[in-house]
Amino acid sequence: VSAPVVPSPVPTPGLAKRMKKSKQPLQVTKDLGRWKPADDLLLINAVLQTNDLTSVHLGVKFSCRFNLREIQERWYALLYDPIISKLACQAMRQLHPEAIAAIQSKVLFSKAEEQLLNKVGSTSQPTLDTFQDLLHKHPDVFYPSRTAKALQLHWQLMKQYYLLEDQT
Repeated sequence: VSAPVVPSPVPTPGLAKRMKKSKQPLQVTKDLGRWKPADDLLLINAVLQTNDLTSVHLGVKFSCRFNLREIQERWYALLYDPIISKLACQAMRQLHPEAIAAIQSKVLFSKAEEQLLNKVGSTSQPTLDTFQDLLHKHPDVFYPSRTAKALQLHWQLMKQYYLLEDQT
């Protein structure tokens, strides 16, 4: 026994067109409101450095507090949504070079970078030259904007939290 097919009401063409148009820009502007160009640049650099969205969520300080799901959604939107990606890229291109440098200095350290810093002994008194040598010997490992001073500061943090190879 088959039930009779009832035709669904057909919306007027103008209404359907307005519904389609109004949905997409609302989502784009909602995302653009909370995610600043600096946040997008920081997100991209941090993910490229760590390959881990959970680490980015735990370790990066954005302009406002995003939960892990929001970070994941933004990352996928930047990768796969052409409208959001295009708007975000245009906004990031307009950032001042000093702002870009400040953002790049906040990028998380990768595991490979920390492994190299880990080898500098905790009992040694490393100078900036020690970290400069590390940068010169391993340019492929360290993030391009890393400085000897940044390495020294991170090494001191690792030492403070007993994360160096020769510490227990």
